[in-house]
Amino acid sequence: MEMAPPQIMSLAHLARHGSVASVMADVAARTPATVLPESHDHDGQRVICYPGDPRHSVATRALPGPTRLVWRNQRFEPEAGLASLWSD
Repeated sequence: MEMAPPQIMSLAHLARHGSVASVMADVAARTPATVLPESHDHDGQRVICYPGDPRHSVATRALPGPTRLVWRNQRFEPEAGLASLWSD
């Protein structure tokens, strides 16, 4: 299934919760994150950076997980591999 980078990151964030109640408690406890992906080329590869990444204009991390997705294998995926979607 093909997904755009914002959907990948949103679903990875939701996957950290074990229930709908957990998601609802999380969103009730804080203001929504402002996520402004920024795109650039790095060594000929398309890269999408999120807040907290050294190449992003916002230094403060907005979401857990990777701060960068790269275009490889005909899709966007985390620079450190798919398992990094679930790490902090």
